[in-house]
Amino acid sequence: MSVTLPANIIAALDRYVSTQDQGISREDALISALRDWAMQNGLLQSGMNGDKGLRPDQLNATNDD
Repeated sequence: MSVTLPANIIAALDRYVSTQDQGISREDALISALRDWAMQNGLLQSGMNGDKGLRPDQLNATNDD
């Protein structure tokens, strides 16, 4: 997906990036902002990152198929 952002949004992303200790990219900052927005609006639940199945700590003999 390719999106052209208005200059004021790019400036806001750059300000956010400059406040981060690890120096994240604009892309990572935008993904983080969209993820937070989606979660706050009930469109995305915590842990919905596209992975399917059980986490390693959930595996045991009862679900060993």
